[in-house]
Amino acid sequence: MSGRITIFLFLLIALGCMAGNAEMVMITTNPPGGAVAGSPGQTVGYGFTITNNTSYYLLFDGSYFCEPSQDPEFTTCTQSLGTYQDYIAANFTEVAPMSSLSESFNANTMTGFGAYDISPTAMVGATDSGNLVATYMEYQGDPLSGGTPESGDIELSAPASVTVIPVSTTPEPSSRILAMLGGLGALLYRTRFRRPTLHGTR
Repeated sequence: MSGRITIFLFLLIALGCMAGNAEMVMITTNPPGGAVAGSPGQTVGYGFTITNNTSYYLLFDGSYFCEPSQDPEFTTCTQSLGTYQDYIAANFTEVAPMSSLSESFNANTMTGFGAYDISPTAMVGATDSGNLVATYMEYQGDPLSGGTPESGDIELSAPASVTVIPVSTTPEPSSRILAMLGGLGALLYRTRFRRPTLHGTR
């Protein structure tokens, strides 16, 4: 009987440690709340801040955009308005012990949490809601320099959504500047080649 109690207490302690450890690693998305919007055919995405209050290095090995009730550990995560691209794991992102890491989304340099490629046929006004899920492993020592793994995959998640909006008809700033310069050039040309006014003589 005492052996069973010992095992039971050990399991409780282990579960408590896992729960406490999970709370010591936190993620927030940029923009806050994970709500982004874009036009059909556009790529949108997410930045992040990860806070690591553990004594381990964290190495990220996957990220997903999962619709409600989906979990990458058990199911394939799908997107109803396009496709998701992982950045955080593709870049071998790691967070050192007792530190935080922030990264903005940039589709050109492929940095941030990940990107959502909105389908060109997505309907304006539609929204795909779910969660951004990242998986990481804990390491004793820098994992990119021979560190030793101390855990299996652990999940972090944050709410996220993508809303399809109409294509913007507002000219880009560079287009407005070019239009202004073109107008100014036409005005100068007209002024330069205006015929001189002939005045009568008395």
